[in-house]
Amino acid sequence: MKVAKSMTPQEGEEKDLHPPPVSSSSLVVGKRKRSKSGRRRSSEEAEEQRLTQLLFGGGALPSFGVTKQPESASTKKKRKRKDKKRKKEKETISQNEDENGDDENDDGQDLLFEIDRTGVDPSTQMVNGENEDKNNNAVVPLVDQKEKEKEKDDGPVWVDEEDAKLEINLLQTDRLRKLRLSRTDTGVLNGVELERRMRERYQSTMERTAHTEWADITTTTTTTTTTTTESNRKTGVILDQEDNHQGSSVSLLRETGKRRLEPHSLDIVRCPNVNLSDHATNKSSSTAVVRVVQFHPGSDPERPLLFTAGLDKTLRFYQVGGSDDGDDDKSKKIHGIHFPNFPIYSASFLGTTGNVVVSSRRRHFYIYDAVAGKLNHIPKIVGRDEKSWEVCTASPDGKTIAFGGNDGYIVLYDARSRQWIDNLKLNGNVRTISFDPDGRYVLAAGSDGEVYRWHVQSRKCVERFANVDGTPCSSLAVSSQHLAVGAHSGVVNLYQNSINPNDHWQPPSQSSRWTTAAAAAPARTLVKSIMNIQTGIHATCFSSDGQILAMSSKLERDHQGLKLLHVPTATVFANWPTAATPLGYVWSMDFSPNSHYLALGNDKGKCLLYRLNHYCKSNDS
Repeated sequence: MKVAKSMTPQEGEEKDLHPPPVSSSSLVVGKRKRSKSGRRRSSEEAEEQRLTQLLFGGGALPSFGVTKQPESASTKKKRKRKDKKRKKEKETISQNEDENGDDENDDGQDLLFEIDRTGVDPSTQMVNGENEDKNNNAVVPLVDQKEKEKEKDDGPVWVDEEDAKLEINLLQTDRLRKLRLSRTDTGVLNGVELERRMRERYQSTMERTAHTEWADITTTTTTTTTTTTESNRKTGVILDQEDNHQGSSVSLLRETGKRRLEPHSLDIVRCPNVNLSDHATNKSSSTAVVRVVQFHPGSDPERPLLFTAGLDKTLRFYQVGGSDDGDDDKSKKIHGIHFPNFPIYSASFLGTTGNVVVSSRRRHFYIYDAVAGKLNHIPKIVGRDEKSWEVCTASPDGKTIAFGGNDGYIVLYDARSRQWIDNLKLNGNVRTISFDPDGRYVLAAGSDGEVYRWHVQSRKCVERFANVDGTPCSSLAVSSQHLAVGAHSGVVNLYQNSINPNDHWQPPSQSSRWTTAAAAAPARTLVKSIMNIQTGIHATCFSSDGQILAMSSKLERDHQGLKLLHVPTATVFANWPTAATPLGYVWSMDFSPNSHYLALGNDKGKCLLYRLNHYCKSNDS
């Protein structure tokens, strides 16, 4: 029987609301198709419910906004039968629980899913139940007691059964003879015994340098604390009591958040010289000594800004990583300024501003604004008769400049008002001046071998002590934790910073400048005397986090004139510099912000640049 075709309505005509008649054969075919799709859909739903029961312990799978498909008649009947069966099972379980007096879930709340605790120790159930209540009903994974005991057993993960069948003669090779227990030992071992003897040999000979105690999980925290404290006592590193359990560098890194620097070996890479572009473009470039090199404290740590100055009367500015060829470690020259008849002996950034103070063996000095390109000439400091300002340094905030004057005077100068502030006096001649990191104190030392500390605001001497070396002091470096004093004898004494910079300074009761405040100051704690340099110390400098102390002498060349100290352990890095490191005579040095780079100025007019990978990795992480 043919099926009548429906005619498509023409445009402008209305569609017929009554569909054309359909034959019985087409209805049968459609019913078969629907029945097949219904069976397939019902089987999929049955499989889904089975997986739900396995996963959620018989609970229902919650809906997550998914639209449910319509069910066929046969699927509805099957589902109703399963629901009735499940309902009867639940009623039976509830009756058994009532008989046993189980009063769980008396609050009548419906649980999203249930936890199958069959086969679990009741004590474990109680512990996990308490953990669930404490963690907002968060489920704690259950672990079988036997599995826990297996985890506690520190046995090998895999054992080769063939090792016991091996036979190794220790007398055949010279390298294995040392594994014999005595001269009468025949030396025939199996693989298991050979492995045991090799482990014992390694532990007895290499534990001092390998330091494998961190891998021993049986070592308790108390043992680690005792060992660390004893090691710190032997090395002379003084720690706070609350930091002893975490090692010598925890208190040192508490404020900076840096990760600990490992001792003995330093990961350092040489980069192109900072002033390489000057020597490449101009072969007759000056080879005068680079007396000053300093990074801008507020510049980008990854692309820091720095300047170099020296006896060639020129102040030059560079940026690391600013080259056009894309090299991150190659420096680009920003600009330079030449001072006629003014060889530069000292220069310093005025805080985070772009101003630089430049001084020489002259009565006058300059303050150069590198941002605006403006040069301010100061003819003299009114009230002072000095004809030379060879020693000069600026406070970290850039507000105060300290000059070394005649007869042991330190002249404080206001960089903003361009006015003289006050004078500080020490015995002997002034050789070195330094501010502490927060700028609240100024320290100075000289030919008398004593170190002085003044409070900048009140200009009171709050501390005075004699350097242990006893010879004239030539260099000072201050960090938040330590004070380094370099002497003409080549000894660098590392002291604990006894005055806490977070404490508010209390002025002394007496009005005299030389009061008992200096005598009442805490005694200096000497951490260690570093004697790795044989000639007079010219420069010392701490890294940004205080973990590295760089010290140099301009009278020794290459590795003999420069040493880097690991401050937490008070040990000198042994791997750098080496005899093959072409340093020359180092006259100046400085660490970049976050200590990514170390810049060294030598006697040949070169500014060497080195990258410290430890600090680069710590910032990346």
